[in-house]
Parts: sequence; C-alpha cells; structure tokens
Amino acid sequence: IVKAYGRKVAVELADSLEPNTTYIIDFSDAIVDNNEKNKLLDYYFSFSTGGDIDSLMIGGTLIDAHTLNPVSGVLVGIHSNLNDSAFQKLPFERISKTNDKGEFWIKGVKKGAYKVFALGDLNSNYMADQPIEPLAFLDSIVVPDVTFAEHLDTIWKDSTTIDTIVKRQHPNFTASNLLLRYFEPDFVRQYLVKSERLEPYKLSFYFNAPLDTLPVLQPLNFKLDHNYLLQQSAHRDTLTYWFTDTLISQIDTLSYALTYLKTDSTNQLSAQTDTLNTVARRKVDVSDKSTGRSSRSKDNDAKKKIEFLPIKTNSSTNFDVYNSFILTFDKPTKYDVSKPIVVELKVDSLWQKMDIKLHPDDSLGLQYSLQYNWQPEKMYRLKVDSAAFLALDGLHTNTYESTFKIRSLESYATLFIMMDKLSGGEILELLDKNEKVIRTVKATKETVFQYLNPGDYYVRLFVDENGNNKWDTGNYAAKKQAESVYYCPFKFTLRAFWEVEENWDYKALPLLKQKPEELIKSSTNKKKNK
Repeated sequence: IVKAYGRKVAVELADSLEPNTTYIIDFSDAIVDNNEKNKLLDYYFSFSTGGDIDSLMIGGTLIDAHTLNPVSGVLVGIHSNLNDSAFQKLPFERISKTNDKGEFWIKGVKKGAYKVFALGDLNSNYMADQPIEPLAFLDSIVVPDVTFAEHLDTIWKDSTTIDTIVKRQHPNFTASNLLLRYFEPDFVRQYLVKSERLEPYKLSFYFNAPLDTLPVLQPLNFKLDHNYLLQQSAHRDTLTYWFTDTLISQIDTLSYALTYLKTDSTNQLSAQTDTLNTVARRKVDVSDKSTGRSSRSKDNDAKKKIEFLPIKTNSSTNFDVYNSFILTFDKPTKYDVSKPIVVELKVDSLWQKMDIKLHPDDSLGLQYSLQYNWQPEKMYRLKVDSAAFLALDGLHTNTYESTFKIRSLESYATLFIMMDKLSGGEILELLDKNEKVIRTVKATKETVFQYLNPGDYYVRLFVDENGNNKWDTGNYAAKKQAESVYYCPFKFTLRAFWEVEENWDYKALPLLKQKPEELIKSSTNKKKNK
C-alpha cells in the first residue's frame, strides 16, 4: 500500500517477505512534485531480508518485431529455471516494465543464469498461459555481471576555480543491451460471427478467423445438390453461397445445420453444429397512396423502368501504364462471348480497334480484366454491348462505354535498390509516409521499383524464411522467432522523371538505429480479446 504524506511517500508491505531475499520497490517516474510536476526519474528503493543485497541488473530494449517501433508498458521478466515450460507455468522471479522508449531495467538480480522474456500479460498472473498473449523471448541464456570503470570527477570552488579532482568508479552491467522482438502469436479464437441473406439467392457466413477446413452445410427444408456457387474471401473468413436454383431463392426462410470448427475452452478446435434459420431480405414495394396516383399510372412507370446489372470499372482520365483495366460486379455473372468487348485506340481523330481479350479473374464471374501494354499518352475507348454479362438473378448489363488516357512516362519516378549481400529469402517492401505497403517484390542484386508517383518513400526488408511471400510472426512453442525485419535508414524523395539509385547493406547498422526517426511511433501494449 503506497501513500503520500506531504513530502514523504510511505509504503506498507501487507505481504510476508521471504528470508535472504532482495526486494525492489520500483517507483519508475511515479513520484512528481506538486508545484511544477517535475518527475523523479527511474527511482527505486532496494532492501534485503538477509545480509546481502543483490545488485546486478539486466537491461535492454523491447521493439515490435514487424515495425521495429519501441513498445511501452510491457512486462519484462526473468527465470532462473531454464526449462522452456517455466515461462508458461511459473510467474516471473523478477520483473520490470518498459518505458515509452521500450527500455527496461530488471534490478536486484543475483548472480546466475537466466532466460529473459517480455509478456503482454492479459490475465495479470506473470506467466504466458494464454495462447493470445503477445510476447518476446531471447534465444540465448543471459549471465549478468558487472565491471567497474574509473573516471575523473572535478569539484569546483566556484565557476572558474578547480578545488579537487577525484577518481570515481561507475558500474558497467554486462547484460545491459539486450534486444527483444515483440510479436503477437498467430492464434485467434475461431467461431461463427453471423449468417445472413442480403438477397434471396445469397447466403453468407462470417467467421472471426480464417478457415483451414470448410464448414459442412446440411439443408433441412431445401435441396442443395450442386445448385450453388461458393465464394471465399481473400482471408477465408467469409463464405458466400450463391444459389443458382430459383426454387431455393423463393423460400423465405432457409433452415439448415452448419457444422464447422470452433475454438473450445481448452483453446483447441472442435466440431460444432448449429441449426440455423435465415430469412431473406426482400425489396419492399413502397406505396404511392400519398401521391394520389392511379395504379395504372404506377404500372406504366414500372414498364418504363428497366433495371440493369451495374458495371464497376477502374477507368480514369489519368490511367497508370502498368494497370489492367478491371470490370467488377457485385454478384456472379456469365459473359456472352458472342458479344465481345471492344477496345479501341485513338489514332489522330479515328478510333482503331485493338486485339485485346477479356480474362475472368475468378470462377464466379465477379471480376474480369483486360491486360495490355498500354502506350503512354494514348487515348483508349472500351465498349460493351447490351446483355454482354448476365447475372444469376436474371439482370443483364446495359450498353457501356468508357474512355481513358494513359499517363506519360515523364510523370513517373524510378527507384533502384542495389544489394550485394543476399541470402535468397529477402523481400523488399516499398512504403509511404504512413508505412502503408505500396509495392512488394523479391529482392535481387538490382531491384527496380518502376512507375512511382512523385513523393516520399521508405524501404523495408523481411527475410522470408518459409518462402510463403509474406511476413510471419513467431511461435514460442516451436521456439521460432518472428521473421527478421530491417529498414533502410532514410527516406527517398522522388520527383517526376527521376531515377534514384541506392546501395544498401541491410545489416550494416544495428537494428535500433535503422528505422527513420520520422516513422518511429511508440506503441503501447494493448490488451486484446481475439
């Protein structure tokens, strides 16, 4: 129990103390004067219940394994029990907490060998017993020690006169520059979030985590057979059944049993079967009684109004030379090859037909693309015939036309990254000022980023150890660290029609000195329920 009395701070120890043990009351920066709010920084009080006070320290920095940002407010602790399971079954023997720079000092350590860990302790029990708790661990065992160095200190009589020069010693703790890389385990509790029918022919299931195994849908009041198209989201956490049988679409409420894998109380996946009833959302006819219009007038309006299947495209008056022309639909479609897509190039004042084929980008007909080596500064025109695309609800497209112009090469910049020391698994990421990934390419001795818009860019590298072309987090159970990440230590300011070349040895600088200062953001440990 800690209380403040005027100029004093009183600490009452309500627990019993163990014999022959060093204790630390670590105030960090919690003591502040009332008037000017000045903090007493890094203050701690040490005492022992035995004849000796253990005074060794273990210190270092905690950074986010993916962004290299310092992580504040996280427990860092040690175990003299060197078994791998100690971190998961025993509370820390000594702890510290990282400051806003990610720095930590574990004080009052006695001589011995230790394993060092960081833990986002969700249940406040000082051990990693939850699979979703973020953590960090050192691969090596730490044996702390101290050496003393001598330095000269000057005592002044006044501002100009030296009184005495004295020799003083200061300690150098050998385990004071540890670097821990903090990561979130690749574990998310899996369960069904919801099911819905936004259209009579569309049944969707939303899960909170990617699915390794597809659920089994067992109809109770309809026959499924093969009368459906199955759409999976990019992360396999959303499944949509598009029904091609109108008999299914006409049923107001679909009843079915859904069997899927769900995380149980032991954090294992087990089969779960839910019996569900999903009602279709149907369009409601709005009454025109307030207008006083006759039913014949409304019928005539209905006959005049024809609904078409909308086409969405990435057409632009400033179209990038490397882009494919994309056509997307909000429901599955079939393309009528007897009504070909026409693409024309404007030559002088005339339109010249081009030989460009339409390619489906998926098996459901939700997206199509036109891939071509567009000529810079040229004008193109796309023409689509009526009923070229037919949706499963019977809607078809109207005639469609779009004109787009290709950007000039002079409006782009190019960046060359030259690298000699490569292991073969390096992947480069081009980032904007918000660290959003703009491009991702496999690193070579001369990696080229072409067709870049003028602006500021940064380069990050990760070592793709398993060859899956993405950054992977760590796994303590497998004693696997997160894949290594490096930053080019400065930004690239690119201008139109410029080519910038940079030689980069990504291991030349220590990791803590790599990330450009303007990108560094102190990230606070946040408790998450996944």
